[in-house]
Amino acid sequence: MARKTNARERLIGAAQDILAEEGLAAFTSNAVVERAGVTPPTFYHYFVNKQALLRELGERMMLAQHDVIRRDTGLVIRGPEDFRKACERTVHEAFASTRAFRGGYALLVSLRALPDLRDVRLRAHADIARLISTYLHEQGLSKGPDDLIVPARVALEYLYAAIEMLFETDFANQEEVLRLTVETHVRLYELF
Repeated sequence: MARKTNARERLIGAAQDILAEEGLAAFTSNAVVERAGVTPPTFYHYFVNKQALLRELGERMMLAQHDVIRRDTGLVIRGPEDFRKACERTVHEAFASTRAFRGGYALLVSLRALPDLRDVRLRAHADIARLISTYLHEQGLSKGPDDLIVPARVALEYLYAAIEMLFETDFANQEEVLRLTVETHVRLYELF
């Protein structure tokens, strides 16, 4: 069993390395097999095709971002400054999490651009938006648990786009982009 897990994780690690070093254009099942040091049948034992492997990686990256936000739902919001600080923490940690995820930029692009993978991003953002809306409702900041789902979805898409832009511009004006993203989040929710 450990050997099977090891081969699967080697495939995942090899895929991340290829995405990080060479991008989506170089991402093929043969390249992953070669980099992982396994046989093609081993690859196909775990993944139907390269899109299935990209899906796995995308789900892992979205889960890492979700974990950042889930941790932040323990914060108490007493007023506008607390909310701003919570938004700031979430934006900065989501960015750091994505940047630390090997192959993160190529995955960001693939989750937006490849029709077979868009549902990974959309489903993750829907789940996170519901979590945020429920959390803010429990803080007494909305009338119902679903009231802030739409602003949360827009805020998440904005954050996703800002992170993608930072990767595309070699992180130019990083602090300003993150500051503007925080300010946009605060305004979108219209809580105070």
